[in-house]
Amino acid sequence: MNLIMSLIIVTTLALFLTASIKKNSYIYYSIATVIAIITATYEILRIASGANLGGFILSLEKVSIRGLISIAFFILVMFAGALNPKWKITRKLLGIRAELAIIGSILMLPHGIIYFTRFILLKLPKMFSEGTFSVLYLEYIVVGIIGFIIMIPLFITSIKKIRRRMKAVKWKRLQRWAYAFYFLAYLHIVLILFNDKELDYLRLITYTAIFGSYTVLRLFKYEKMRQAKLLAMN
Repeated sequence: MNLIMSLIIVTTLALFLTASIKKNSYIYYSIATVIAIITATYEILRIASGANLGGFILSLEKVSIRGLISIAFFILVMFAGALNPKWKITRKLLGIRAELAIIGSILMLPHGIIYFTRFILLKLPKMFSEGTFSVLYLEYIVVGIIGFIIMIPLFITSIKKIRRRMKAVKWKRLQRWAYAFYFLAYLHIVLILFNDKELDYLRLITYTAIFGSYTVLRLFKYEKMRQAKLLAMN
């Protein structure tokens, strides 16, 4: 499964290159930007000419434009804030959490821009002219757009230079919108799966297990922190 493979690769790179990502973050941002530009350019040319790549390159491009690599980065960001901070793996991820979020956001840009443009210019007019308008299809597009809009300020304020100019309270308040983004990302994926001709139960179970386990861990951590505050007050 493409998501699992993307997650394995991204996790491995994040854990082995933690120090490098932290020290040379802008190099990794540049690499992500190049990948995003190549992906977007290919999609534009493919739509315009109808030409397709083949083999491994095509598979890699599909994983990129569908946002799976980006989702893998966001999953690491999610779990970095939910796992036990005493664990070594958690400390490593927390050390580069902002960098991972920025890389994931950059890689998500082609997905949001290309799919939104394709929907407005190609899909929507065709659906209305042929009378094949699908409410479920519209729902997944709208959810995706809202999630993409929420991602942009989260992405921008994760950049160190911008974050330093913001008050800590205001920055933390804004970053809480990340929870809404995670939920909308999951909902967007589920709506895509239900929009397919045949529901892929394996993918549905996989995404639900990942986002569900994150939700449970995050709620457990929140309750633990709440109990600690109550004890401190008493």
